Amino acid sequence: MRGRLTSPALAPALALFSLTLFTPQAFGQAATDGATTNTTTAEAGSENYTAAFFAQYTPQNAYDMVQRLPGFMFDEGESARGFGGTAGNVLIDGARPTSKSGGLVEALRRIPAAQVERIELQRGAFAAGEAAGQSVVANVVRFKDKSSGTWALEMRRVGNNKILPMVDATFTTNIGAWDTSFQLDTFLLSTNRDAVISKRDATGALTSRTTEDRQEEERFGALSFDAGRDAFGGRLQLNGRLKFFRWAGDTKRRNRGLGELDGPTLDRFDNRHVEEEYGGELGADWSRTYASGWKWRLIGLGTYEQETNTDDFSFKMPVSTLLELGNIHEVEKETETILRTTFGQTEGNIKPEFGIEGAFNRLDTSIEIAIEDGAGQPTEVLPKNTVRVQEVRAEAFGNLVWQASSKLTADAGLKAEVSRISTRGGNAQTFKFLKPSAGLTYTVSDHLRLGLKAERSVGQLDFSDFAASADAIDDRVFAGNPDLRPDRTDRLEAKIDYTFGERGAISTTLFYEWKDDVLERTILESGGEALANIGSAKRWGLNANANLPLDFMLKGGLLEVDVYLKESDFLDPITGKTRRIHDFVPSEFYIDFRHDIPNSNWAWGLEYNSTHNWHGYFIDEFEEFSPKANYNAFVETTQFFGVKTTLLFYDITGGEYNRMRHFYDPNRGGVKVGTALSERRRDMGIKLVISGQF
Repeated sequence: MRGRLTSPALAPALALFSLTLFTPQAFGQAATDGATTNTTTAEAGSENYTAAFFAQYTPQNAYDMVQRLPGFMFDEGESARGFGGTAGNVLIDGARPTSKSGGLVEALRRIPAAQVERIELQRGAFAAGEAAGQSVVANVVRFKDKSSGTWALEMRRVGNNKILPMVDATFTTNIGAWDTSFQLDTFLLSTNRDAVISKRDATGALTSRTTEDRQEEERFGALSFDAGRDAFGGRLQLNGRLKFFRWAGDTKRRNRGLGELDGPTLDRFDNRHVEEEYGGELGADWSRTYASGWKWRLIGLGTYEQETNTDDFSFKMPVSTLLELGNIHEVEKETETILRTTFGQTEGNIKPEFGIEGAFNRLDTSIEIAIEDGAGQPTEVLPKNTVRVQEVRAEAFGNLVWQASSKLTADAGLKAEVSRISTRGGNAQTFKFLKPSAGLTYTVSDHLRLGLKAERSVGQLDFSDFAASADAIDDRVFAGNPDLRPDRTDRLEAKIDYTFGERGAISTTLFYEWKDDVLERTILESGGEALANIGSAKRWGLNANANLPLDFMLKGGLLEVDVYLKESDFLDPITGKTRRIHDFVPSEFYIDFRHDIPNSNWAWGLEYNSTHNWHGYFIDEFEEFSPKANYNAFVETTQFFGVKTTLLFYDITGGEYNRMRHFYDPNRGGVKVGTALSERRRDMGIKLVISGQF
């Protein structure tokens, strides 16, 4: 099982963790000598990192730079419930970007590295509102009145698939009184996957083997911008985004019976799935800071997204005789409108903030199913079925950050939410939630910080679960459930942050969660399988991350280790037994090694991603998805033509992804009737990236 403490592959990583705790000088001494030239401490708990610190990594944009901050684990936040759901831990010029669909990653990638004056790393609770509840916050400070840009060209090939380009470009400049930045992101991708599906009966005897070939192609394009200027006595910031995405997959299955895998075909199944997405976003953010230190902020945000999924499939037995022909067509159109205002103090030891937020969400979804036999006679027909779900939500909130002393910071917040979810011609439900939070951060020394945090959060429903859906590949049909309620989570966590030298850091978080109104699949009164709120669950674990400089043994070496050990507990109403929650990965870990060769323009590295297990629970089926461990390697240089060139080899040993399905009758509480093991494999991939700045 991925990431177990007893795993031999994990032992070296944990040994390094332990060694660092007792001998931090070994990892940090060599790097400390030049620390003051690249990093200066502005005040207790605050560190400034200038461009000189990041030069050895040749970053192209602010996102690359944030990824290299010592002791900092990037959190892009969540866009769960409105704009204030959960803030990320990166600010841009002291403010949280006003964006949902592109997210914090895209906002940072729009900023060329040459545009970054410095990155301020604040350890301890930050000002209320902008990143409330985060114990470590990075603030990207940009140069003003400066034009710059980046470009990147990527070529990727997987196995014998055709080589297709990816283009990414950003540009930042002043247009009149506006400070603007633009980003164009595109890619074309062609991949394939082979699999052998082995089916067995209840006794374990092999009943058939099927070969599967899937050819996949992806197309993506996004254009985004932000523009800011002084206006109305404050600062006005606009942002927008347009995107297009298309995924097409052709799946061909050939049943070989008990014969050889290249033997005669007994029956064949073909499916073409096409997914297309269009979306747009427009946001406005105005803020003004008064002489008293109070800051007023107004935010408006609107998003639109349309997704279309089409399946065309056929089944023939023998291979020339058509037995079934079908089509499934699903369309979703989703809109969200958010208005938010806040008023908070930015100076002093006590920083309160108050605000209100209103949101209106709507989803229109439709599904059509038409299946006929080989003679053209309908066997299953679902005429176009349209469902509309809409939500009106209002929230009032208050946050407070208190700098009790130079070592102790406390933060607390309370949100009161009222929402009403209704379906056209169906049910309407009203919900009321109180969502408190509280945290403490204690600075033991310049290198060691401790944190405690408790909070209640409310999940965001996926409105598509209110309507019926179908999966042709796995032969699953799900009913809609208009009676869904948001789930609730109470979380308690303890965190330790330890830094040493210029680049060394260890961060460990222990957490425990109590979840109510858990969303799991069950049988409705109508007899259909659907998502429903069916009980409570617990979830707990440990997240540990470390940056370990290796200068004491290899000058310029850096080892990054991420370990996630998790477990969950849920009483299954179908079996009456305790199990993990659906869509859960218990344990995983990652090890990245990078060596920037001293006095050269070259770097190389290795990456290791552990195996792990995904668990899925359906009415009459239990599914395990187990990607095998994979290895990546890269070589990087700025030696040629003044540009950055990276050659990456991924899935070096071949990507292996095993999927096991266990079938029961009449449900998982009944008798096991068989299994289907799909042994999937992808070829090694090669990626060449050439990038530069101007």
